[in-house]
Amino acid sequence: MFSEELVYINESYLSQEDLFDRISKDLLEKGYVHDTYQEALKQREMSYPTALQTEVCGIAIPHTEADHIKKQAIAVVKLEDPILFKEMVGEADVPVKLLFFLLVKEKHSQVQVLSNLMSLFSNNHFVNSLLESKSKSQLIENVSNEVKE
Repeated sequence: MFSEELVYINESYLSQEDLFDRISKDLLEKGYVHDTYQEALKQREMSYPTALQTEVCGIAIPHTEADHIKKQAIAVVKLEDPILFKEMVGEADVPVKLLFFLLVKEKHSQVQVLSNLMSLFSNNHFVNSLLESKSKSQLIENVSNEVKE
């Protein structure tokens, strides 16, 4: 589910909207999503925020319903500067440094993928290894060491 073409390292975005616009456009151009994805992503994030404050840093898991996805994958974004997202549970703002955009085609498997990722986020060593990754290949290697696809 992970590939270097869907890893974005140390890029800067002006806001959550700028981030969603640019990532959505890239995912559309690469054939991973339908043209409905961008708006669906924004609407879902407004209704059901996806940020989680871990001991190490803020992480968000933006996603949409399966009908907006063409190819299953997970895009990983490591931000240069944090962007504020609303907390998954509650109303707090979370400064997010890592994002996992879930591109899940099978609706029934989305909960399992989310659950697997959430359990990894409590592993401080794993989260730190992602933050310390200097290249796309290193980040993929660090993810692959922990994630069993």
